[in-house]
Amino acid sequence: MSATDPFPAETPSAAGGVAPLPWGSRARGTVGQLVGAREFAILVFLLLISLAIGIARPTFFTTSNLLAMGRQMAEIAIMGTAATFLITARELDLSVGSIYGFCSLLMALLAANQGIDLWIALIVALLAAAALGLINGLVTTVGRIPSFIVTLGMLYIVRGAALVMSAYPVARLPHETFYEVLAGDLFGIPVQIFWMLAIVIVGTLVFRRTTFGYWVQATGSNETAARLAGIPVRRVKVVCFVLSAVSAAFAGALSFAHLTSVSPTAGAGDELTVIAAVVIGGTSLFGGHGTIIGTFLGAALLTIVRNGLVQLGGEGRLQEAFLGGIIILAVLIHTHVGRRR
Repeated sequence: MSATDPFPAETPSAAGGVAPLPWGSRARGTVGQLVGAREFAILVFLLLISLAIGIARPTFFTTSNLLAMGRQMAEIAIMGTAATFLITARELDLSVGSIYGFCSLLMALLAANQGIDLWIALIVALLAAAALGLINGLVTTVGRIPSFIVTLGMLYIVRGAALVMSAYPVARLPHETFYEVLAGDLFGIPVQIFWMLAIVIVGTLVFRRTTFGYWVQATGSNETAARLAGIPVRRVKVVCFVLSAVSAAFAGALSFAHLTSVSPTAGAGDELTVIAAVVIGGTSLFGGHGTIIGTFLGAALLTIVRNGLVQLGGEGRLQEAFLGGIIILAVLIHTHVGRRR
């Protein structure tokens, strides 16, 4: 037994062999790990907020409202999953909201004006997003310009391009299969929820169980040490930028399939909501540590707060102010928990 392992799996027996610890000790060790996890604080906070809203407004816990919230949080959770990789690598992407709107508008215009099948138009939009993410990554890593500046510039460039392409929304296009796959119902549950869960699960496995996930965390922890260890730091960051942009384009496609229309200003402000979900979930803005499950919970918290304010009849203009307070409180909780650890 090492001094750093308070709950070893085995202990020496009287006969000189090895005997397992009692079940109670192992259970206490597991509970201690759960309570000490960064995600635990945000989970408790989320449950308390939900309970408070549910007591004040019993309609909050109705099946229809819960499913609606699941659909609403799907897009932020999907973009947040990719953003977790990027922020863990100590970079930011402020252009995801503009890419969200630009690529969904591009997809709709290709189908409406060029007669291209919506599935092919979606592929083109995803490739366009990958190209934009590649530009963000290369300018940041090769040009050695802070990603905050690069992606802020890209935000305005892409938003301006969307307004030039079409100053008006593009309405519903005939393609029932497209809408069913991206925004239909499966077993009475919105398909967006399944897309979200699949991406969160895959993202978690990649982040925690693959070499690339380790490279991302090592890059954010100490870029110089990571480079000396042979990690392709520049490539890791570029891939993270591409993932961020592609996730935004896919989220935009989900929105288009659900609303059956898209505006050139779609996605405005989403970049801040995504960063908020990631930070609330426990990912460090200074890089090196991230948690996709935490990001999922952060997206859920933001959605619950928005929905709860509507349920309680709160002034719409106060929603953003209240969300700002939630962000600060959540970060304070994470800081406190981190110091205790």
